Amino acid sequence: MDLSSDVSLGNQANFDGLMLASLSYGALVMLYIQVSQVLIRRPARDTAFWLIVFYSGALFPLTTIAFIGKVKFVQTMYISNLSGQDSAKQYIASHMGEWANVMSQICTTLVPWIGDLLILYRLTVVWNRRIIAIVPGAIYLGRVAMSVPLLISSIRNVPEPHAETYGLVFYILCVCLNVMATSLISLRLFMMRHKAVRVLGNLQASLYNSTMTMFVESGAFFTVWGMTYLILRATDSWAQDIFLQSYPYVIALTRMLIILRMAQDRAWSRDLITAADTGVLDWEVSSMNSMSLNHSKPGGINQVLPAKFREDSLSSHSTRLNSSCT
Repeated sequence: MDLSSDVSLGNQANFDGLMLASLSYGALVMLYIQVSQVLIRRPARDTAFWLIVFYSGALFPLTTIAFIGKVKFVQTMYISNLSGQDSAKQYIASHMGEWANVMSQICTTLVPWIGDLLILYRLTVVWNRRIIAIVPGAIYLGRVAMSVPLLISSIRNVPEPHAETYGLVFYILCVCLNVMATSLISLRLFMMRHKAVRVLGNLQASLYNSTMTMFVESGAFFTVWGMTYLILRATDSWAQDIFLQSYPYVIALTRMLIILRMAQDRAWSRDLITAADTGVLDWEVSSMNSMSLNHSKPGGINQVLPAKFREDSLSSHSTRLNSSCT
């Protein structure tokens, strides 16, 4: 393969990566609109509500700024300065100090910080114990520390001799963290399937036991994406830039999917995990839509089940239909 072919493939990968990043950001915009609509219609303004508001309100603007900066930088590169024989990689290396790239790189660094915080939180929720996040948390801190020199080398026009090493270590830590978190969350959800059926019934448990639920809540899509990029980078493939360009937008997209499920009260919660582990529904009366069970705790406090979990079989629907007909 000659030099002109290498340049052409590199430029094509850079352009394809930008298109894929644009599609990912467009999907993120639609998800953020859905999250906002759900939050507006949500009557309860509890702690979980405000955490979702603050998290989505931080993740989406950072991703937007990163995308705007990237588009501006690439526009300048392709329209103003890049000819058919020039390499996009060489142009980027010599113009990394431009304000558009600096703005984009800073936000691109912060997005995974916020994104992986959510997956660590969901790991502790699903396992219902914080100790499970010790090793992934240590990897997360190491990755955050490694992202600082990587960011500095990404916004300076002066070549950094260790930039390649910084990037390789950073993405190895990122993939290790997400593989571990995805595996642990998927394992836990698989283990909870029969317990959820016993507590909720087949109808409601199907909302939590489906393959799509496990795929979304474990962040598996981003894990596969990160592994693919790392393999392409390790083999020095020309296609690695396709996956790198959209890397922060894919992680934001997968995390926003989890946030949407949380906003809709369809994500696994600590209450549901506790109930499935113990086999006892132990929710206190928190709204007018709750319903008492047939037994109570000592002291006269009724054990209740939220409205979304009340009807645990198809028989409840048929009962309502028969009563309405009579």
